[in-house]
Amino acid sequence: MLHGVILQEGRASAGGRAELFAPQSVVWPSDGVAILPEHHGAVETRAVPTREPDGTIRIAARAMPAIFAAVQAGRRSMSVEFTALDEIRTAGGVREIRRAMVSAAALTDRPEYSQTRAEVRERPEVRVWL
Repeated sequence: MLHGVILQEGRASAGGRAELFAPQSVVWPSDGVAILPEHHGAVETRAVPTREPDGTIRIAARAMPAIFAAVQAGRRSMSVEFTALDEIRTAGGVREIRRAMVSAAALTDRPEYSQTRAEVRERPEVRVWL
């Protein structure tokens, strides 16, 4: 299984863009976010995210072979592909995204947001004792 943090609302980007997603700003399709092994890559699976009280948005999805290979190759962070539905530019020049449709999350080794991460975990072995 792929487990990841695709974003944390309310935290500014650290990768060079002056940008932040406002709290409660992110929405996603009802069938979940497309999971890509790289930006603009093929959709390998989908995941319905969960939002935690601190704004962390997590996903869990099947680790298809291309996803597993991407993580093994060092892409252990996530980057979202989104459409801004409402945004402003603050007096300090920061792009504040007030509403965004996140359609996809790609594995990357150069995250814009340092809070993101991706890891592949094996399913626990199921044992039956008779």
